[in-house]
Amino acid sequence: MVYKLIEFQRILPLVAVALLVGCSESPEIPTGEVYGTITLNGQPAEGVSLTFVPDAPVRPSLAITDSNGRYAARFVSNQSGVALGPCVVELGIYRGDSPRNYLPKQFNSQAANNPDFQLDITEDGLEFNYDIVYDGQIPPP
Repeated sequence: MVYKLIEFQRILPLVAVALLVGCSESPEIPTGEVYGTITLNGQPAEGVSLTFVPDAPVRPSLAITDSNGRYAARFVSNQSGVALGPCVVELGIYRGDSPRNYLPKQFNSQAANNPDFQLDITEDGLEFNYDIVYDGQIPPP
């Protein structure tokens, strides 16, 4: 029993250091500001979700349009923008708690096939505006 206590006392400082290092703030990923306006058949589109999926192995950035169709991408809660380099933007319209995306796949899961959705993010940022031309039914926000 005494041996286990001694081993625990030797290991405890190492565990504390590991926890402190693991919980420290991670360095910021270089990003560029991405903002713009999304319209639906020429009208401001409220509640459109934008996901900016970078080629780099980092998390995507997210945005959602306001009542005027405007948005600004966020990388994480305390960092705005999109990771630098090539990315694909995917658009979605969801209502309520439903997981259904009211936009067809050409705007999201197949967006990489559309050159309009292939972006190159630089330190100078990017204004990405897009008019979704769609004649399907989309419930109001």
